[in-house]
Amino acid sequence: MTTSRATTEAKTTAVAGCGFREIRGLVTELSRRLDAHQRSRIAELDLTPTQAKALEELGEPKTARELAAVLCCEPPNVTYVISKLEKQGMVVRRPHPADGRAKQLVLTEAGRELRLDLLRRMGTESPLDHLSHEERSALRDELLRALGRATDAA
Repeated sequence: MTTSRATTEAKTTAVAGCGFREIRGLVTELSRRLDAHQRSRIAELDLTPTQAKALEELGEPKTARELAAVLCCEPPNVTYVISKLEKQGMVVRRPHPADGRAKQLVLTEAGRELRLDLLRRMGTESPLDHLSHEERSALRDELLRALGRATDAA
């Protein structure tokens, strides 16, 4: 009976874990490859990862507080990053149109060009390049579903 119970438990464990370890391993490997790709593209432009993320997020003007929330960091850290980008002529601070106390972070023409170059580079030779647009969309939808998040109705 002990052997039978051990066999039953082994079968139950195998069925319950069917594919989860492999999926976790594949998602982890893909994440590592995407991260390495991103870091190499960012390094080509002599940016830090945080500067690159700030440039990505500033496609539309944001306050330092809004940018800090998106970057998951404290506003003083954003101030440091933005100051460096400002010195490079990539970002300017402008009065907020609706809040006289706040400043908006706005990309300069050079900043917009650098942002586009960054986005182009990150989309080139990506670990997902071999997938068609439809396959990438399907992968995105399945990942959102796995995360319990609704997909856009498109």
